Formats: sequence, structure tokens, C-alpha cells
Amino acid sequence: MSFWILLLLCIVQGLTEFLPVSSSGHLLLVEQIFGIEGDTLMLNLFLHLATLLAVIVVYRKIIWQILKKPFQPLTYKLLLSTVLTVILAVGYEVLDLNKYGFKIYGFCFLATSIILLVTYLFQKRTTVVKSDKEISTKSAVLVGIVQGFAVLPGISRSGSTISSLILTGNDEEKASEFSFLLSIPVIVGGFILELIKLIKNGGASNAFATVNPWLCVFAFIFTFFVAFASLKITLKLLKKHRFVFFSIYLFLLAITVITLNFTIFN
Repeated sequence: MSFWILLLLCIVQGLTEFLPVSSSGHLLLVEQIFGIEGDTLMLNLFLHLATLLAVIVVYRKIIWQILKKPFQPLTYKLLLSTVLTVILAVGYEVLDLNKYGFKIYGFCFLATSIILLVTYLFQKRTTVVKSDKEISTKSAVLVGIVQGFAVLPGISRSGSTISSLILTGNDEEKASEFSFLLSIPVIVGGFILELIKLIKNGGASNAFATVNPWLCVFAFIFTFFVAFASLKITLKLLKKHRFVFFSIYLFLLAITVITLNFTIFN
């Protein structure tokens, strides 16, 4: 893997992990367009750790409060959402939806575009007063289910979960806070899955045979800063009701990908 391809993967992973555009969908698009092949398991581990660290740094105060008092309603709700997501994610693996590959990504991008547009229109018509009201159990259940569908490449995890919380009457700050805290077990889960794959493929020694370890360290540091900036930008755009721009972008991307499905990649 060349340095420039590595740099591109770091930028795509760091930016799209928190922007409401689907990181998995964009990474698969990049791999498809540039024909990226080979064992990238070790690199994926470093990218997962970098985005995880970015969330922890931004939400360190809340995370510290949870660690000091783990037995609190917020912890239970995060756990409830995570369990529901895991159940749906297992179903995704059982159904082997990966076999549809590139054919479904365009429609998933389109679905995310519609979700973001509906949320934008809701925000324009409804004024949700900022309050200290916590996310309800019903909202936690809904988010867990929605996040479960976001395992499909092209369905944005952050976009769909934040939107579902806003559409059920939660203010933007609480919605984004719960969504990004919920991303921690998701990213950890992704890290564990990549680690298991790495072990099955012969461990770190074989992985480093295809990817320079120093490049992985660079990827970790660079991706962390990109992801940190991406998360901060996402929070600002959400407060200003600017997610509609991502809806337009995803609509155009969806049309492009769907068109390619019926032409070049058919």
C-alpha cells in the first residue's frame, strides 16, 4: 500500500466516522474505486483505536462521571441500546447481506439522505427547548434498533441515531451526546472483530509483513486529529441545523453509485 493511499484512508476514516455520511460506505467506495486489495487488518485496528480516542477525549468529563458512578440510568440506557444493536448486527451476519456488496450501497446512501432531510425539516418547524431531561428508555430502544440497521454500509450511524433522537423530541446536545457515547462500544466492538480476524490470519507478525508498523503509528496519530476535528465540526453543524448539506451530498452520491451499479460495475 502506497503512502498516499494510506493517507486517503486515514482522512476518509477520520472524517466520515462522525460526520453523518457513513464511514463504512465511504471506505468501501474508496477501496472499490482505487482497487485497494491485500491484508489491511492491522491498519484497521489502528484506525479504530484513533477514532475511539477522539470520542474519549471530547467526552472525557461525561465518561469520567460514568466510570465514577457506573450504576446510573445513562449507563443502563447505553447498555440497552448496545444490546439491541448487537442482536441486529448478528442478524446482518447471519443473513450475509455482504453478498449484495456494492449493489445496495447507493440505496443506503439515499436512505441516509432522506433521514437527514426529514430531520432538517423537523428542526425548522419545531423548536425543541434545551433542557436537562435525559434520554428516555423508549428513545434508547429506538436508537439501539436504528443503530443496528446502520451496520449496512451507506447508513450513517451518527446521522441515523442523532436524527431518531431529535425526531422523538430530544434537543441536539442530548441527542449528539448519547449518540457519540454510544459509538464507544460500537468502535470497541469493531476493534475486537478486527483483532479476532487478525489472530485467525496468523497474528501481528503476518499483518506487519504487509503493512509497515511505522505507517500504522502514523495512521493512528493522523486519523486521531482528523477524527477529533470531524467530531467538533459535526457538533457545530448540528447546532446550526446544517445537516441538510450532507443530505444533498448523499443524494448526489447515491444517484452516482446507483448509476455506476447499472453501468460500469454491473
